[in-house]
Amino acid sequence: MSSMPTKRFFISCIASSIVMFVLSYVWHGVVLTDFSRLSYSRHLFLFFAAIVYVIIGFVVSKSIEFKILEQRFKRKPIIRGAISGALCGICFFLITTVLGVSFSTGPKLENMLLDLSWQTVEQCIGGIVVGLTYIFVYDPVIHNTEE
Repeated sequence: MSSMPTKRFFISCIASSIVMFVLSYVWHGVVLTDFSRLSYSRHLFLFFAAIVYVIIGFVVSKSIEFKILEQRFKRKPIIRGAISGALCGICFFLITTVLGVSFSTGPKLENMLLDLSWQTVEQCIGGIVVGLTYIFVYDPVIHNTEE
């Protein structure tokens, strides 16, 4: 596989970023009403969140290319995406917990498990979007180098 970013990579990065951002907005803004606890402007938060989700989309899109996943699930990009997304979700949960950047209402085990579960599901869905993109977006750069 080419180390150069491809059309497929860029589309999967953008699509997964948008899907995960929307999922996050619905979860935190509608279901849990976490936005009411913000100590600064919701618009500023959403702007920064959009940037963060582009970064998360980049990481999830890049992680689907891990050699161990490619070797084990070569012709199963949806499974590869789901696994890489879930692993990214766990890692992002750990990072936000250590840095103290979370909507969690405290260090209660139930809250932390809910946050961990949500983060894992959210990034898993983002990974599935990446896998679907790898199925439906034809990329001549990849197909020309696989011969």
